[in-house]
Amino acid sequence: MNWWLWRNVSQVLAGIMLVAALGWVFSIINEKKLESSVKPGWKMVRSPGNLQAIALYRDAVWAGGVKGLFRFDRQAASLPLPAGAPRFGMVYDLFAESGGRLWIAHDKGIAWYDGAVWGSLGEAEGVPAGSIYSVMRDRDGALWLGLKDGVLCISGKVSGWGSKDGFAIGPVDSLYQDLQGRIWAGSSDLKRGGLASLSSGRWQFYSTADGLVHSAVNCIVQTRDGIIWIGTGFANSGGANRLTSDGKFASLMREHGLAGDKVRQIYEDDKGYIWFCSEYDGAALFKYGRRAKLLTTTDGLAGQEIKRIIQDEYGIYWLATDQGLNRIEHIN
Repeated sequence: MNWWLWRNVSQVLAGIMLVAALGWVFSIINEKKLESSVKPGWKMVRSPGNLQAIALYRDAVWAGGVKGLFRFDRQAASLPLPAGAPRFGMVYDLFAESGGRLWIAHDKGIAWYDGAVWGSLGEAEGVPAGSIYSVMRDRDGALWLGLKDGVLCISGKVSGWGSKDGFAIGPVDSLYQDLQGRIWAGSSDLKRGGLASLSSGRWQFYSTADGLVHSAVNCIVQTRDGIIWIGTGFANSGGANRLTSDGKFASLMREHGLAGDKVRQIYEDDKGYIWFCSEYDGAALFKYGRRAKLLTTTDGLAGQEIKRIIQDEYGIYWLATDQGLNRIEHIN
């Protein structure tokens, strides 16, 4: 009886291992096929894995994500982190000051690098222990941090807003300052997601009742024409919103040309394209109010979900995706 049971269990385990091995082989073949089909001028780097943030600092490209912090040269070749770098776990956000510091928001707090020395802010500077989800320096020099419960502003003194102060959203994983000087904060949390703006010392909160397509806010950006865009959604629901002159939100959805329902990132490039990046379906590039291009992994994207985009001074695109890094010289 025991021998019969052992034989059947062994056969089942052998079958599972065979299926797993075949799956691995096919994934490698598919990966090689995908990499071999990358367009001229496109490059992908898989090794960073799932990336959340990207920044240019001191002639290097810095990327952070699930597996920590990474550095690359301008050709996307991997570089070691400078000596003395902390061991990073999850990196949520990066912010590079011009001529100043690189700020790293991560699962243990907020760190910085100034080109020579690494450092961090902690409870002694008024920063609570725990994860920091976003970081930004405003035009007046104040440092803003997105917390699990609200936001923190460090400018000579430390000011904070959380649920006890009526701050209705969190964790705050998006921070932005528009051309009018307003500070915007967004949360993609399913329970306490939403959007807030600070003007004249007062926070105003927005939700689906104000016209947001979805309560989970993933990104905030202002395009050169002055329009504030909000990317929202979770899984297979969501869309983009633009703030209208009457303070309401107009929507842009898949039916209007978006690649997918959830909008993970919005970016305006130097050619006038506005990238609306979905979670599962790549990026729809709009120009003159309509979709002009659709980019997916079949075009050479490292992953379907583009989480951050930057362009360097040469116009080269750097994309942080769920499957690694892209360097793109041109999209035509």
